[in-house]
Amino acid sequence: MRFALPYFFGGLMNDKNRYLSSAFLLLVSSVIVKIIGAVYKIPLTAYIGAVGRGYFASAYNIYIPIHAVIMGAFPVAISKLTGKYNARGDSESLSALKKGASRLMLFVGIIGTLVMVALAGPYSEFVAASPKSRGTILVLAPTILFSALAASHRGFFEGLMNMRPTAVSQTLEALFKMVFGLIFARVTMAYFIQSFELTGQVLGTAVQSKGEALSLIYPVTSAAAMLGVTLGAFVSYVYVFIYNAINRKMLPRAGSAPSKEKQRELLSFSFPIMISVAIQSVFQFLDTATVQYALGLAGTDVLQAAYSKSISLADAQTSDTVTYVYGLMSAALDFKNLIPGITMALGVCAVPAVSAAMEQKNAVRLSDLINEIYKYTILLSVLGGVFLAVFSRDVLDLFYKNSSPDIPVGCDRLVTYFALTVPFYCLAGSAVFCVQAIGKAEKSITPYIVSGAVRCFLNILLIKDEKFLLFGAVISGAAGYFIMAVWNIIIVKKYTKTKFEFKKVIFVPSIIAAVMIILLQKMYNLLEITNNSVYNLLIESAVCAILFCILCFLLKSLNFKEIFCILSTKKNRSNTCN
Repeated sequence: MRFALPYFFGGLMNDKNRYLSSAFLLLVSSVIVKIIGAVYKIPLTAYIGAVGRGYFASAYNIYIPIHAVIMGAFPVAISKLTGKYNARGDSESLSALKKGASRLMLFVGIIGTLVMVALAGPYSEFVAASPKSRGTILVLAPTILFSALAASHRGFFEGLMNMRPTAVSQTLEALFKMVFGLIFARVTMAYFIQSFELTGQVLGTAVQSKGEALSLIYPVTSAAAMLGVTLGAFVSYVYVFIYNAINRKMLPRAGSAPSKEKQRELLSFSFPIMISVAIQSVFQFLDTATVQYALGLAGTDVLQAAYSKSISLADAQTSDTVTYVYGLMSAALDFKNLIPGITMALGVCAVPAVSAAMEQKNAVRLSDLINEIYKYTILLSVLGGVFLAVFSRDVLDLFYKNSSPDIPVGCDRLVTYFALTVPFYCLAGSAVFCVQAIGKAEKSITPYIVSGAVRCFLNILLIKDEKFLLFGAVISGAAGYFIMAVWNIIIVKKYTKTKFEFKKVIFVPSIIAAVMIILLQKMYNLLEITNNSVYNLLIESAVCAILFCILCFLLKSLNFKEIFCILSTKKNRSNTCN
């Protein structure tokens, strides 16, 4: 405990993290969170059933847009402005900003929670056509408030390039969500099943069969599982609250600068980001809708012929063909989205770092920093994308071979092609964060609109064609996010006068990706050492990582000084990284 406490609650003054070390810490926590999320879904479905997952999904459908608008705008604004004032050494404005941000996020969190509570009934009744999902939505609603309160502290520390609160709090949130969500779901399911078997009643209602009993139990078990999510968000907030209290003496003291003025500045900076996020949410919905619409245009006969093996294994009904094929794509996206979700940590770290460099008007440092952000984004996406592309079947088998053997059969090639396109998604995300960091968030709105329109148009054009079907979604996504990445890079270049280093950011990582794919494919059979799929996947992961590191060092995409900076936390070492 003596050694654990300094990590969880250690002071700011002993943590002189630079961009690389901050990003590394956040990347590690992001990987842990993604792994927990992937593992969590499998036993959860076993406890609450497919119907319960439906209630769970309905709650998230209303939660995600509200959460995205709040969490996609305000923490970025807090981080950006903190980085700016910290670079100036303006402790008075920092103090006023922190106070104003706390008040604003409390207000925003309450409003977001109330909106979700108010929409729970109408949404579950008329939109989701699932009235029983209302309880699950209501249980999830307080998460908005807890997330907003935590974000006010996390955004401030991120602006000081201290990613420890964010890394630890998001890991705690994921752990509590998984552990207590599964415990609550299992306990409630066991309790009500036992009650039914002993009394023939569920919640005071007499039932004639187990099917009727489960119909009454699933809404309760899904709400109980969702309680774990809310508890995780609460624990996350408690942690950052305690961290802030312990380090309060090291933070800037209150001055005479008015906090209301800083609230207005936060709102002013956040507004274009909120618009961007709202537009992105709309086009994500349209993206999904056009995929489903285009699959319907393709026709049941075409889809059954193309996906006959997986449909046969799943014993899917003819009337459910379109829904089933779309489900295959959703399963593939679960894996593709892991990599951009991890590299997003680089974008989060980019905001205060780029903001500080802008404030100091150091053109050379700013150019180097932005290109480093792009480079590491591409390198990480190459590592994850190549591994997922080459070993897609092994990964899918690990998760679904026993429970849903049809998914590896139907998703294998789709995951491979999606994996090869993840650099577009990852680079677009980091470029957007850089645009926000230089204070030009409104300029990213048009790229969002154009990218979304391109994706929707290509979805309808390609997916209905039997030559493409779901592979059309791969092409449309890659095209849309390529446009978004290039457009935002041009925006950053225009307003910062920085040079985009094509060789370092694009050419060398592309060589690394091509060589890795060729070598790993040739080595594939040699890596199947045991009959245990988990051990084989671990061996494949290790070989992939070692090969990646060797190529990066040989082609000078990585050097020992950068690794030294990532691992170093002491003041005397961090000075050597300047």
